[in-house]
Amino acid sequence: MKKIFVFVLICILFVVGCSNKNENGINISNIKGYWLQTQNDSSGNITDLTNNKYSYLKITDDKAYFYSYYFDTESYAEASKYYKLEDNKMYYDYNELKGNNWKNNIDSLSGGIFFVSFESENLILTDYFNDKNKDEGYEKNTYIKIDLDNWPIEE
Repeated sequence: MKKIFVFVLICILFVVGCSNKNENGINISNIKGYWLQTQNDSSGNITDLTNNKYSYLKITDDKAYFYSYYFDTESYAEASKYYKLEDNKMYYDYNELKGNNWKNNIDSLSGGIFFVSFESENLILTDYFNDKNKDEGYEKNTYIKIDLDNWPIEE
């Protein structure tokens, strides 16, 4: 009887522990924070941005803020997008994603899906040009996490 109780308890703990993460181990706490872009891969055309510290990303609980530096104005431009994370997909749009039908309300011009992955500690956001046919091209952006002391943008 004691062995059965221990077995059931272990099974419950396993299920509860696994339910806190999705199947790919990616949740909001993995992606939240301040990020510096280090590489852009556009359908195999790779640009190393390691020494080009001009593209940044800040991810909060419900928004992703993309920053790009413009030399002519010597300032950062911001593009913020609301997002929802499901499995390894970050659904995004300029408009808030709410209601029961939010996936169908994503504007095809201002929203889409980033496929989220990690390579070591690097955050990878991949956007396929045509979600139905991934062979038509992609844009894969790689970021490294930075701390707030290295964040160049005034908040």
